[in-house]
Amino acid sequence: MRIAFIAVKGMPLGGGIEKVTEEIGSRLVGRGHEVIVYAGRMSGSRDGIYHGMRVKTVPAIRTRALYKLSICLLATLDVVLREKVDLIHFHAIGPSLFSLFPRLFGIPTVVQVHGIERKRDKWGVAGRLCLALAELSVYFPNRVTAVSRVLQRYFGELYHRGVSYIPNGVSVDPPRPPAWLVEQGIAPRRYVLFVARTVEEKGAHFLIEAFRKLDTDFQLVIAGDDPHGARYQERLHRLAQGDPRILFTGFVTGEPLAELFSNAYLFCLPSTIEGLPLSLLEAMGYGNCCLVSDIPENLEAAGDAGCSFKNRDPEDLRRVLAGLIARPDRAAALRERAANRARHDFGWEGVTAQMEALYRTLPGLQGCPERLAQQETI
Repeated sequence: MRIAFIAVKGMPLGGGIEKVTEEIGSRLVGRGHEVIVYAGRMSGSRDGIYHGMRVKTVPAIRTRALYKLSICLLATLDVVLREKVDLIHFHAIGPSLFSLFPRLFGIPTVVQVHGIERKRDKWGVAGRLCLALAELSVYFPNRVTAVSRVLQRYFGELYHRGVSYIPNGVSVDPPRPPAWLVEQGIAPRRYVLFVARTVEEKGAHFLIEAFRKLDTDFQLVIAGDDPHGARYQERLHRLAQGDPRILFTGFVTGEPLAELFSNAYLFCLPSTIEGLPLSLLEAMGYGNCCLVSDIPENLEAAGDAGCSFKNRDPEDLRRVLAGLIARPDRAAALRERAANRARHDFGWEGVTAQMEALYRTLPGLQGCPERLAQQETI
């Protein structure tokens, strides 16, 4: 099959959708398929080959509201008019608005839902209304898949649409020694780790507020950034001002990120909205003790391998943090559970096999019955 993914900010870049595309796309190449990934030229991505995938860049309108949509519009026009593909895989509600157009030319489409976009904190009233209307585009593609059971139920029950459940995955990698950490003055197993985009919905402000009230010599490491969110970054730095235990690393990837995951005492994700959080799955893959807000998506991912606190409640977060720091035996037990859950339930090879099987149900691409049986719909 010849498969196009629309669209990512760039390749390689460290966002969630970029990670999903890289992991699934490269494995599809390994299975003998051709993969084209459309990316935004203004993010610094370049045309070329990356892990066997052909990266093709398009220009974009550089505003928060129109950046991603303009990439998707131009990518859709390009793939329909200039490329010969067997299917197009669209990421997220919003870009799914363009998933009907290729079907007019006989090209089947899949939309992968990563979250309920209209609930994200960055949108105002007009934006939320537009995204609520955009959810109707779940009727446009041939197939819809969701990364969590929560999203599968939401779109399946609200829109009476068949939705397949295919989760995000994680690679279970060996732990890294703390070489980079030591250079940064970060003590192994003596820090709480936050890894995510520093946007309001990820809840870093709740974590900083809770951590400042802890009587501990542990450090808090905030790893992440957001090019469009200068105001929120300033807010986080103001909240942390005067507390030398709180460190901001900015965007981290590669070996430094692996070291952060490998040597944390615990990983905390205080987010208020998610799909199926990749940073949480990665933390579990490295055998972290995981603490999450009690939103359904986080609880689904962590299962019985993590702890939770009341969403948007810094005082409850402080209480649970203090309890875990005081109980290293409990933290150690949760680390073992997390690694086992990541290994058994979220392997990328299985996720790729499910996605490939879904593709084979599309018009003109029907596969063998035993592979189709892997799909679950609601």
